[in-house]
Amino acid sequence: MYRSVNFPTFDLRLILLSLPMSKDLKAPATNNQYFFIGSPWTLGKSWLLGLYAFRPSTIRSLIFGLLLCFPLLLLQCGLDIEDPTPPSPPVWVQKSLPEEWPERGIDAHESGGIYLEWELNPFSENIIKYEIFRAQYFDLLDSLGDFRYLTSILKAEHLDATALPSLTYYYRLRAIDDSDIQGSFSDSIAYSSFLPVRLEYMTPNGYNDLLGWERQLSWSYEYHIRMERYCITILDSENNLIIRETSNPSNYVGGSQTWSIPDEIIFNNGDQYKWRVDLEGNILDGYETVGAESLWATFKYEDE
Repeated sequence: MYRSVNFPTFDLRLILLSLPMSKDLKAPATNNQYFFIGSPWTLGKSWLLGLYAFRPSTIRSLIFGLLLCFPLLLLQCGLDIEDPTPPSPPVWVQKSLPEEWPERGIDAHESGGIYLEWELNPFSENIIKYEIFRAQYFDLLDSLGDFRYLTSILKAEHLDATALPSLTYYYRLRAIDDSDIQGSFSDSIAYSSFLPVRLEYMTPNGYNDLLGWERQLSWSYEYHIRMERYCITILDSENNLIIRETSNPSNYVGGSQTWSIPDEIIFNNGDQYKWRVDLEGNILDGYETVGAESLWATFKYEDE
């Protein structure tokens, strides 16, 4: 959107001097004569047309005046020009360490798939959506496929329920503002998922299943060569964290696994609790890049 700008007479003369001379230009015969410029000039919807004269001997003064007026012209014309600055690249949320709760960042999800999380762009950027792109990594070829559009979303998290176990995926995203201007892409991050521990192979599991005096949780899992450790989480009925701890497999050929709850963990008599087993592998700097989460099993605690 442009605005009409009314300049004082002396300013307008200076502005017109900056335009190309028209065919009406007439060269002076002597130094004491004038020459004229007849030049139409459009600014917004206003037509300005005039004949203005000046002496060649005043060129230096006119150029100086032009330099003073030109910033005013830019200021007036630029008031309603839309800012073309693109949105900043989104930033992924830092992945949490195994002992931290709640979990943050890219991760396996208990319902299956891969969970993604990033920081919202500043409110001033007027973001209307984020576009997520995904590429598959091919182990046998040691190559990364093309990034393909996955989905658009307004909030700062997404569950990729279409991600398949044992495949490695790379993700990146970009922000789109309310003027449909696309920002630069974020950094790419990668993750892969296992098949999780199945609920029917977890003990205890049931509303009336009691935690035995041994205070042991057990499950069965067929070992995967990329799996390096388990992470056990126990919550109370209000989802407050009781304990979250990693444990190495008792053997690396699969079968039954057990984990004893430390004696310092105190349970309330008659209360319900829930627990989950995570699988973690390809550990880099303390963070897993491959994982899985079981569904929540339950148990009831009663004093002997």
